Amino acid sequence: MKVIKRRGVREAYKPSKIRASLEKATIDAGYSLEEKKEIIDRIYENVTRKLEGEEEVKTDTIRMCLLTELDKCEPYIAKSWRRFERKYKS
Repeated sequence: MKVIKRRGVREAYKPSKIRASLEKATIDAGYSLEEKKEIIDRIYENVTRKLEGEEEVKTDTIRMCLLTELDKCEPYIAKSWRRFERKYKS
C-alpha cells in the first residue's frame, strides 16, 4: 500500500508510524504507555484493519480513522493529538 502525503508525494505505508503517533499522543496526554497499552493496541489494530486491501490511502484518511477511534475510547488523547497538530502542523 502507498500513502499519499498532503503534498501529493507517495511513500510506502509504514504501520509503525501509526503506533508511534498513538504513543506520542498518549505520552503528551500525561499517560504512560504501560497504562494505555491495551487501548493503543486496540486502536492500532482497528485502524490497520480498516486500511487493509487499499492500494493507496491519504494521510488525512489515516488521521480521521485514528481520531475517530480515539474519540470513542480515549477523548483526552484525541484532544492531545489535535492540540499537537494545531501547534506544529498549522
